[in-house]
Amino acid sequence: MRCVVISAGKISDFKIIKKLISPEDYIIAADGGLLYAERLGVIPDCVLGDFDSLGYVPDCADEVYPSKKDDTDTMLAVKRGLAKGFRDFLIIGGLGGRLDHTVANISVMEYIRIHGGKGILADENTVVRVIGTDDEIKPLLENGDCFSVFPFGCEYAVISMSGVEYPTVRQKFEGSFPLGVSNHVTDADKFSMTIHEGKALVIEWKENN
Repeated sequence: MRCVVISAGKISDFKIIKKLISPEDYIIAADGGLLYAERLGVIPDCVLGDFDSLGYVPDCADEVYPSKKDDTDTMLAVKRGLAKGFRDFLIIGGLGGRLDHTVANISVMEYIRIHGGKGILADENTVVRVIGTDDEIKPLLENGDCFSVFPFGCEYAVISMSGVEYPTVRQKFEGSFPLGVSNHVTDADKFSMTIHEGKALVIEWKENN
């Protein structure tokens, strides 16, 4: 099973987002993500947070935290999911809105990764992942769609890619130069990305949307 965390960032198209959620998913609503869950027509299995975004503590809250804390509400939700044994995470409502919250949610994905899981941040058009040397990497988009790749949490990453417009063989991507911006998937069936050294932030999106 997968753990879906609904955060209070930004959701514009609820019809598209609802298609990302399966009936078998375990759903955690983090703070204002509860309102998004209601609009998506899903009933959370767990509701938690400090509820400063929501503005009130709902009767269905499973855990209420103080507003002055080290963890973000999304991090609390992920920690709850990990404690329950989940290792596959989808975070929605974690992109858009405040940039600092988006960056914080990218850090949360790294937390998932180093604790033996895999996670993605997704909105209506974009998928964001943090990947390392041992991760299996498959494109989540289709031919013609775009992606960018950047070193993450390291000075550089050594990456090979095929099935893309700009293929690489053990190319060194340095954190001080955005070499990996705006590539395209040209053959999803033959797509391959290998991280030989370091870690990478991969951002995929549909160019026509």
